Amino acid sequence: MELHSFDVRNFRRLRDVHVDLAQGTTVLVGANNSGKTSAMHILQLFTDRTPRFAIHDFSAGCWAEFGSFDPTDESTQLPVIELDLWFTVGDEHLHRVVDLLPDLDWRQTDRVGIRLRYEPKDPAELHKKYFEAKPAESDAGHWPKSLYDYLRRRLHSEYHIAHYKLDARNADATPYRLDNGRSILAGILLVDAVHAQRYLSDSDRRGRDEDLSKTLGRFYDSYLEKPAPDADALRALSDSERHLNDHYSTVFKPILEHLNHLGYPGVTDPTLTIRSELGQEGLIKSGAQVHYLVPGAPVDEGDKSALTLPDRYNGLGFKNLVYMVVQILAAHRARLETENARPPVHLMLIEEPEAHLHVQLQQVFVKQLATIVADAPDGLGTQFVLTTHSPHIVYDDFTAIRYFARLGTKNTFQHSEVRDLSVFYGDHPATRDFLLQYLKLTHCDLFFADAAILVEGNVERLLLPLLINRKCSRLETSHLTILELGGAFAHKFRELIDFLKLHCLIITDLDSVIGRYGTACRSDTKDARTSNPTLRNWVPGKKAVDDLLAAPPEEKIITGQAVVRVTYQTATDIEWKGTKKTIAGRTFEEAFIYENLDWSQDPANAAYELAAEPAEQANLETLLTAIFDKVRDLDKTEFALRLIDLDDDWVCPPYIVEGLIWLADELDALRDATEPQLPEATDEPQAP
Repeated sequence: MELHSFDVRNFRRLRDVHVDLAQGTTVLVGANNSGKTSAMHILQLFTDRTPRFAIHDFSAGCWAEFGSFDPTDESTQLPVIELDLWFTVGDEHLHRVVDLLPDLDWRQTDRVGIRLRYEPKDPAELHKKYFEAKPAESDAGHWPKSLYDYLRRRLHSEYHIAHYKLDARNADATPYRLDNGRSILAGILLVDAVHAQRYLSDSDRRGRDEDLSKTLGRFYDSYLEKPAPDADALRALSDSERHLNDHYSTVFKPILEHLNHLGYPGVTDPTLTIRSELGQEGLIKSGAQVHYLVPGAPVDEGDKSALTLPDRYNGLGFKNLVYMVVQILAAHRARLETENARPPVHLMLIEEPEAHLHVQLQQVFVKQLATIVADAPDGLGTQFVLTTHSPHIVYDDFTAIRYFARLGTKNTFQHSEVRDLSVFYGDHPATRDFLLQYLKLTHCDLFFADAAILVEGNVERLLLPLLINRKCSRLETSHLTILELGGAFAHKFRELIDFLKLHCLIITDLDSVIGRYGTACRSDTKDARTSNPTLRNWVPGKKAVDDLLAAPPEEKIITGQAVVRVTYQTATDIEWKGTKKTIAGRTFEEAFIYENLDWSQDPANAAYELAAEPAEQANLETLLTAIFDKVRDLDKTEFALRLIDLDDDWVCPPYIVEGLIWLADELDALRDATEPQLPEATDEPQAP
């Protein structure tokens, strides 16, 4: 039995979302404040023994509904928060869900669903109590100012969780109220969580900082076999410590083996061991203390006094790893040792497992996660749900990724949508393999960015941060991912960009060619066309260079699933020895020389290797041909590095500045899409 998917409505940014879960591990990704953590929190809130919802947990779009509620008008309702859980059920667990089956026609190919709704206990009574508490007009300014304000303090007494049976075959059917819904759900689903704030510390102080030795001690006290009482231990501390050290070595061996599968210790990392530290007053209690064998120190298995250091002397990364493993194992063992019927579905939520872990260890952790709970009996597997901001965790498998996208326009409420990358993986087989390999070789921060910039080559990638700083500093406050693709491959990202609905700027080259075999030529060559697949097949979808140069800005923008704008070389006016011409560069380097023609051809700047020889003797037409030939043999990476080292007395080709300003304007518009304020008292419910 597995949790197949869940739906959330009216919870924070999650106004109405659907999340499908993978069979093993599901990875939730997205920019900050996109709703990933909220998706985890609602699962915990609805399954916790003492759920503590707050009025601010309602989506912003619900605020006006509190003010417009009228118990005498059936068309108005008080807001509710809903969580629908959908399960797939096998024969062995069918008896667990009998009360959730909609009717006798239900088949096992259908999913079983239960709705958890945080709703008013009695809307009319709530309405009445509010007006009884509402101050007179002369006492304006006192609590409660509005129904929203009233529920800020009285939500827990006015709202409760109700459970309903769902029918997957009929989405419009009225859900059936379950009186025993809480016990039904508890017999099916167990939710555990490892939170992001683990309060690990290098310091020797305690308080909220988590001590690994205490964590392991709690695990030992709860789940591991204890030694028989040893009378000699009460008389000789050293004998008892030796006895306990041998015992700890045995019972903690599986945990240490799990850590080994997850990549710890590495080649040069200190080996973890568990030692006893007993004082006479604490002898009856577990005295386990995590120590690390000092690398390079002689180790004798029979010598328990080998040189070691306490756990606080190791790095935060390994503390985090040990802590997560122990927490997962503790939840796993607690489930297996449940005296009553064990819930067949175990959901383990892990927030930001990458904290303090280096790249390789992050990847090993995710790959080996299932091995920690591999000893579960058949039919009692664990599903993991991770939230992460690490591109290194998501690089391996698109099918496990659920992308949370922030949406909203000016004067509308912000909300999120969830996009299942397994759908993209299945629907776009021709593109997926290229993208997966590319992202493995580079990075996956595309899933955490506000916008993407696809650039032609290494020069643009190296120069873009500098150009943003000098020409469009507004973008420095945005989270951008810059992908170097080249015109030949940028169009392959089209399907993924559309799927993610990202804002995307493509900085590419005109790449003018002529003839049957596509020989490179200057952009002013008669009948020149572009060889760039992005310009030909994506945006603006034109082949002739003359058409590309004549295209107005609106034809360089596609607004559909995503908002995409392309920018490439445009015509510029140049002058050489009194002769003028309007021409576009074929590439960035050519466009750069045109914009800085006098500077680039000055013998004083010969070190930049941009001058055509002999430039001072050439007429304009001869010079343009020489520049065309020069650029084709230019060391472009060295050229970019030289420009970075140069003062800002050179002119950036305007097409790049134009594109950056467009992207900054688009992102500014998104930032302006702020949520409206709470409704004023004029929107209050009508008095009974």
